[in-house]
Amino acid sequence: MKLRDIRYQEDYRSGYDDIVTDFFRPSLARAMEYWRAVGYFSSSALESFGAPLGEFIKHGGNIKLVTSVELSESDLEAIQNGAPKQDICAQRLERIIETDFAEGMGDGTVRLARLLELERLEIQIAVPRTGTGIYHEKIGLFIDGKDWVAFTGSSNESRNAFENNRECVDVYPSWSSQARATRKKAHFEDLWRRTDYGVEVYSFPDAARQKLIKVCGEWEARRKQQKEEERQPEPDRWRHQTDALKEFLVAERGVLNMATGTGKTRTALKIVRALRERGSIDTVIVSTDGNDLLDQWYVEILGLRKDVGAKVFRHYKSSREVEDFLLEPTDSILLVSRQPLASALRGLPAGAGERTLLVHDEVHGLGSPANRQRLSGLSDDIRFRLGLSATPEREYDVEGNEFIQEHIGPELMRFELDDAIRREILAPFQYFPLSYELTQEDRQRVQDVYKRQAARAAEGNPMSDEEVWIEIARVYKTSPAKLPIFDDFIRERQELLERCIIFAETQEYGYEALEIVHKYRTDFHTYFSGEESETLKRFARGELECLITCHRVSEGIDIRSLKSVILFSSARARLETIQRMGRCLRTDPDMPEKVANIVDFIRESDEEDGQNADEERAEWLNRLSQVRAGEDGNGD
Repeated sequence: MKLRDIRYQEDYRSGYDDIVTDFFRPSLARAMEYWRAVGYFSSSALESFGAPLGEFIKHGGNIKLVTSVELSESDLEAIQNGAPKQDICAQRLERIIETDFAEGMGDGTVRLARLLELERLEIQIAVPRTGTGIYHEKIGLFIDGKDWVAFTGSSNESRNAFENNRECVDVYPSWSSQARATRKKAHFEDLWRRTDYGVEVYSFPDAARQKLIKVCGEWEARRKQQKEEERQPEPDRWRHQTDALKEFLVAERGVLNMATGTGKTRTALKIVRALRERGSIDTVIVSTDGNDLLDQWYVEILGLRKDVGAKVFRHYKSSREVEDFLLEPTDSILLVSRQPLASALRGLPAGAGERTLLVHDEVHGLGSPANRQRLSGLSDDIRFRLGLSATPEREYDVEGNEFIQEHIGPELMRFELDDAIRREILAPFQYFPLSYELTQEDRQRVQDVYKRQAARAAEGNPMSDEEVWIEIARVYKTSPAKLPIFDDFIRERQELLERCIIFAETQEYGYEALEIVHKYRTDFHTYFSGEESETLKRFARGELECLITCHRVSEGIDIRSLKSVILFSSARARLETIQRMGRCLRTDPDMPEKVANIVDFIRESDEEDGQNADEERAEWLNRLSQVRAGEDGNGD
C-alpha cells in the first residue's frame, strides 16, 4: 500500500481523532522517509509509534529531524555517554525489529539509539538567528517516492504531546493540496540545507550520536542481568545483600566485604533507596577510581535517579560538575573520582553532611598515602559512610587500613568467594598452576636487588622491606622462564584463549606473551595504559577473544562471558589476585554450566627457602577450586 491509499482528513484534532492511531501510524507504515522539524523532541514519541516504526525500518525507511536545543533531560543524559557504531547484518536487523520495535515493546531511548545505530536517523539542531527564544516551528512530511503528505500544527514530538495534550494537525497531501504541500516541503528543505533565513542549523555531533548507542547497550545488559536474577528459584540466594542492608542501617558507617560479582553496587543502591524512603538523606556522593568503573556506576545511577527523583552530577574524565553540584546538593547524586572528591566534601554547606551518604567503591584504594593526605578529616561531618570492596584490607599497610576504618568505619559483613560459589552466584573454576624455575639471569637480577639494598644501607638511606619485596617480585613477575612453559601448555589447551584476559607485569612482557598467543589466534588486542577504552568494549561485545593487559581491568568491570584468566603477574598480596580472577568468575546466563579457568605461574622454592608466596597462593587457589555449588560452608 502507498500513501495515496490512505483517506486523509483535512485535519486531526485531539478529542475528535486519535492523532497517533489515525494519522501518524498508518503514514509511517507506508512511507519511505519521515521528515520532521519540531521545537521539542523526546524519544518517548518513538514509543507511541509502536510496530509501524518497525515496518518503516524494515522496508528501508529513514528519518530526518530538525529540532531545537531543548532536547529532553533523559536524552541529554544519554548523549553524555559514548560508544561506537556496530555493523548490522540482516539477521541482527530482523532481531532488533522484533525485540525493540514490536507493539508495546521498546523503551524510547533504546529506540532512539537503535535508529542511530542503524543509521536511519539524522538530526540537526536549529537556533533562531535573532531574539532569545527557541526554534519552535512544527512541520512534518511523510514521503513515498513522488508522493508526499505534509502536515503542520501544534503537536510536539513526544508521547505526552501525542497522548495528553490538546493538539490539532493540518494535513496537505501532494496529490490533492499540491501548492501547500510543495511549500511545506520547501520549508523543510531550506532548513535541512541550512539556507533558511530565520534560523541557524547545526549538525548533530557524531560523538553525541554514538553516545546514545552506548547507553542502549548498557541498559540492555543491565536488563538482561536483572531478568536472569529474577528467574532464579531460590528466594534467598541474594540474602547477603539484605543482611548487609540491615547491618548498615543500624551502624550507619562501615565496610561491606563482598566478593566480586555478588552485588556490591546493587546493595549500595538498596541502601540509598532505603535511606531516601526513611527521609534520612538528601545527598549521595559516590567515589572510586578508574573511568571504566565510574562509567559503569553512571549507568546504574541513571536508573536510580528515576526511582529517587534526584539530579545527577559527574566529575571525572571530561565532566567537571563538582561546582554545579555544590550549588544545589539537595536531592542530588554526585559521581566523582577520588582526586577531586576533597573539593566536593570541603564545599558541602554547613549541616549538609548530617543528611549525606558517602559511598567509596573499591575502598582499599582509599588508604593510599595521597588519599590519606587529601581526605583526612573531610568526612567527619558525614553521617552515613559506606565502603565497598571484595578486598577491603590493604596488606602490609597498617596506616592505610587504619585510615579506611577512621574515614569509613569497621567491616560490617563478609561474604567471600567460596560463599558465592556455593550459592551459585559465582561460577566454580579449574586451576592450572604451572611450575617454573628462575633462570640464571633472574637469579642475578635478584642478587642485584640485595646489592642495592646493602649500598643504600651503607649510605644511610636504607630500603624498606616493602621496597625490597617490590623489586624482587618484579623479577619473578617478568621471568622469561614462564614463556616457553606457557607456549607448551597453551598449544594443548588453545580453547583457554577464548574469552580470555592475560595479565602481564609490564607492556614489554605483555608483547612477549602476545607473540605466543599470535601463533594460535588472531582475534586479540593489547589493553595497556593510554589505550582507548573502546578496546575493552570490543572485547565485551565479542569482537575480540583475548586481551593482554597490565592492571586496567582488575577492578569492577563486568564481562560475564569471560571464561579464562592467565596470571603471568600475581602480587604477594591476595587483593590483586582476587580482583583479577574475579573477572572470570561471573556467572553467564548464556553459559549456565560455566566453569572458569585460572592459569597461574608458581615459582619453585629453593630447599632452604621453605614455602614461597607463589606456593602459598597455589595452595589457597587449589582449595578454592574444589568448592562447588550447594556444598556446606560458612556462607550458607
